[in-house]
Order: sequence, then structure tokens, then C-alpha cells
Amino acid sequence: MITTAVIDDHEAIRLGMSAALQNHPGHQVTLVDGAGTVPEFLERGVQADVVLLDLQLDDGSDPLDNAESLIDAGYKVLVYSIADNVRLLRRALAGGAAGVCRKAEPIAVTISSIEAVAEGQVVISQEILAAIEGDSSYVAANLGPREREVLALYAAGFEVPEVAGRLTITENSVKEYLKRIRVKYTNVNRPAASKLDLFRRAIEDGIVPPVEPRQ
Repeated sequence: MITTAVIDDHEAIRLGMSAALQNHPGHQVTLVDGAGTVPEFLERGVQADVVLLDLQLDDGSDPLDNAESLIDAGYKVLVYSIADNVRLLRRALAGGAAGVCRKAEPIAVTISSIEAVAEGQVVISQEILAAIEGDSSYVAANLGPREREVLALYAAGFEVPEVAGRLTITENSVKEYLKRIRVKYTNVNRPAASKLDLFRRAIEDGIVPPVEPRQ
């Protein structure tokens, strides 16, 4: 069985998900707990494989921080939301959420998404990707094609020599591209001083898939 928990500040959502799973036989997903905030949930030390996380909680917490806290605690995170706020979606994905499932979708779709995330897959529909890409209010760094290639490899966990080898360029060229990339992000008020920061920026800009970087 895949154990699942729901973090949502609406009790009706938590109870409704529990009832929906119970009334949908033939699947391997079971709901074990729910909470209104991430700290409340973590205090309980709940044993669960996947956490369904709402984007907007009453405590005003940042989806990026929430996703990171849950992942650090050993959970896999699936955003479960009406998903109408693209900025918050970007934040959750940058924090490591493995996908997005809309509350308006049939319960069968939600169950399939939970199962996929539990297996280590990324679950983001083309509709969600299109919404993120089409967000005109988001300030992009306008990276060039080669800069995007360098960032994609570096943010995925490859070291400078490996990036250079894969792209058939010198290590100094890779370092220079990374320097330019950091400057461009700083210029749009999205600093990326560390490799983890670059990983987050890459996810936010759709340059690499929202999965854990290679160690």
C-alpha cells in the first residue's frame, strides 16, 4: 500500500479525500493522516510515502519552504491545489515537489498521480507546463541556448569537467558561462550564488525537470 497524507487548511478537503479514497476500490493508496500546516504535520512524525500539499495555507507559508521541509523529512511531495497561482506553483516545484494535481480532477487521476510520485516519477501535465511557460508576470533571465545547456547539466549534478566533456568545450568556457548565468539571474533579482540556487532557478525556468540533482 502507498500511504498518503494531506496538508490542507480546509478540513473538508482532508475529510473529502479520505472518503473519496475509501469509496474508490481497487487501488493501492490509503490516507493515513492530515493537517492544516506543515509544522503541525511534522510534529506528529506521521509515516507516509506521499504528502498531498496545498499551495496556499492559512499560515502564509512559502510553498518552496514547505516542500523542502517535507522532503528533508523523507516524504515525497505532490502539490494538490486548484493550481491557479503560477508563481506559487513555481515555488513548490523549485522546492522539490514531484508534481502537480488539480483538485478539480477526477479522483482516479489523483490516485494515478500519487502512485506515480511514490514510484519516483515526475507528474506535471502539459497544461501546467504551458501555464508556467506562459506566465508573462515572471521575469526570466533570458539565457542563451548554450547557457541553458550548461545550466541544465550543471544543475543536474554534473561537475565542470563533466559539463565541458559533454558539450565539447573547455572547462574555462564552462566557468565563464556559469559566471554569466549568475550575473543574468542577479540582474532580474533572482540571485543564484550556490549550485542549489542554480538548480532552483533552472527548475523555475523549465530548464531541467523538477527532480533531485545528482550527487
